[in-house]
Amino acid sequence: MQYRILFAEFTSGDVWGELPALELNFSRVLNAPGEGSVKIPLTGPAVRGLPWQALKPWRVLVYVQAGEQILWGGPLVTYAVDLSAETMTLNLQGLWTYYRHRFISEDRTFLARDQALIARDLIKDFGDGTGDLVRSSGPKALTFDETYLSGIVRDRSYWRYEWKAVGQAVEELSQVRGGFDFRIDHFWQSGRIANRFVFGLSTGDSTDFVLEHGANCTVPGVSSDGTAMTTEAIVTGAGDGADQLVSSWYDLLHETDASRRIPRLTSVQSRVDVTTPDTLTGYAQQMISEGSVPIVIPAVQLRPQTFPAVGDLQVGQLVTVRVRAGEWPGHDGRFKVTEIRHKVANTGTETELALTPGEVFASVGSPAIA
Repeated sequence: MQYRILFAEFTSGDVWGELPALELNFSRVLNAPGEGSVKIPLTGPAVRGLPWQALKPWRVLVYVQAGEQILWGGPLVTYAVDLSAETMTLNLQGLWTYYRHRFISEDRTFLARDQALIARDLIKDFGDGTGDLVRSSGPKALTFDETYLSGIVRDRSYWRYEWKAVGQAVEELSQVRGGFDFRIDHFWQSGRIANRFVFGLSTGDSTDFVLEHGANCTVPGVSSDGTAMTTEAIVTGAGDGADQLVSSWYDLLHETDASRRIPRLTSVQSRVDVTTPDTLTGYAQQMISEGSVPIVIPAVQLRPQTFPAVGDLQVGQLVTVRVRAGEWPGHDGRFKVTEIRHKVANTGTETELALTPGEVFASVGSPAIA
């Protein structure tokens, strides 16, 4: 696979050139920026005439293209020069990181509005400069599917004095039970690179992809972690003392079903900025869902020249993973891809996946206490 490292001016989107890469790493992370790095030489014909003055933090976006597909993109944030090796390492973060640096600067209230529209409005008005606010400013870097609706309506208020980051507000909105997943895709469009904010179902986007140990992937190991298991979730909100908002949710079946019962496990979470009981309950429900089963995590490495490859998978997709060894029955289940890590060096390419069991996105529990 042939790779191209392109760089473009952040504020205009104009592609300025191409970088020769000695090493390349990047990660795509669901509901988060991800990161990357590119090592380039300081000497040689490939960098002759390179506009070094343009390679400044936040000045450029760097994109990774494989074939006709753009796999990753984000701003240059730091760089380091190794004088003895005559190389420069560009340290990058995914484009979403920019929106963690923009803040909600005016009071805004949403009543019975689709959660996807709330997120889109916050990004446009306070992050990207494409909204209706007179003072709206930003790089105008994102596009959206303007027709997308999640089908979930919510009430939300954001106050100027809180100075909440746009990225934080959108991420918190996505984390509530019944929330959404998101990522940023990059692709060529009319001679320019477009950055599309893509919403997804919090339960994952179903695919027919099967990753089978020994066939199209390698699974060096599998871990099972019950540290975060919870049968009683308590979330505290705004207020003090007897006036503090509190919501709870329970997985009573997990405590009473003889085939799988465990003692009560309690988790407490603080959301001091939440003033709506329904929102607190959503967080408690999510805690119970995520803590309903031990997290079984297979470490999956894709095999070069096999399907699916790094360009075939997206974070947020549900895939089937099959792994067995000896007399151990192994695992054959559905997992959501939450991170894709890719490395390119002289020794070849490596792709690793981070996965979350599909069970943690099921609706579990009730508000009743035993």
